[in-house]
Amino acid sequence: MSVNIEGVNNSTAQSRSPQVFIVVLNWNNAPDTIECLESIFRLNNDNFQVVVCDNASTDNSLELILNWLTKHRRTVNEVSETGLAQIKSKLNADTVVIKNKENYGYAGGNNRGLGYVLSVGSENDFVWIVNNDTTFHPEALNALKKDAVQRPEVNFFGSTILSYDKRDLIQTQGGDRFYPWFAMSHHIGEGRKLEDQLPQATVEEMMTYIVGASVFARFSAVEKLGFMEERYFLYFEEIDWATRARRLGMRLGYVPASLVYHKEGATIGSSTFAHRKSLLSDYYGVKNRIVMTRRLFPWALPTVYLAMLITLLKRLFTGQFDRVWMVIAIIFGFAKPPTRPS
Repeated sequence: MSVNIEGVNNSTAQSRSPQVFIVVLNWNNAPDTIECLESIFRLNNDNFQVVVCDNASTDNSLELILNWLTKHRRTVNEVSETGLAQIKSKLNADTVVIKNKENYGYAGGNNRGLGYVLSVGSENDFVWIVNNDTTFHPEALNALKKDAVQRPEVNFFGSTILSYDKRDLIQTQGGDRFYPWFAMSHHIGEGRKLEDQLPQATVEEMMTYIVGASVFARFSAVEKLGFMEERYFLYFEEIDWATRARRLGMRLGYVPASLVYHKEGATIGSSTFAHRKSLLSDYYGVKNRIVMTRRLFPWALPTVYLAMLITLLKRLFTGQFDRVWMVIAIIFGFAKPPTRPS
């Protein structure tokens, strides 16, 4: 059953056991989002509510997602972005679908979902932000909740991110290590086999942020930290979020048994290799290195600009001459983004 809600409250958030709000962002990508939802509803845990945030998709993906939910007998509350401000208690549905007025990017799109969670959740709840190009081992959520209960001193948790196509191949363990001097990251455990993963303690010593494909957080931590920074649009949001969290004394944790399978870059064409990235992906990946450095690590600007020159040479040597000029424009501050998805 699908019910259109404009800020009507159907239930109270009081007097209930802690639960998880699973936030999934969609933009013009119904197939991946539906597969992600299928996997969520197969989890060996039913104490959660899914919050789908649609970034003003221009295709029919939102309609396809709503039809899928209805076909599979999932109760749905559709909420317009303007209706969010009126909601003060948890809506009574399996899935809340938030229809954003425009494409706000990764941070902005997820922030609307976080806004709903912060309005209706309670101190002992959790929020799990996942990419829509992910699927999950049935015990992925249980593993996160178990670790969170056992370690109340930890505020944010990452999963073991595995390749969607090669399910024993690690993309990253929990998160990455960020090097401010060059505004670059290193995937922890990348390329290892699942059975050869690094120990939990080793990962947590190395990890400086949790990758955005799977971020499990305490409600109380999100409430204290606040929303993700929206100026990035794509990339670096989770680094910014984690850096601010750590500066507030919050701890990051890694849960090896929470297995998440990630397609990586299905919506916007991101890739580890520059020549495979979409122009939009490459633009924000380069530009936001400077944005973040100015915002959080201004003392590292000289070395970051040096690293940008190396980036420029790489684009030149690979024959990506249009991107050479893009990097030059970014370095000198007059670049304009490629046609931004809307």
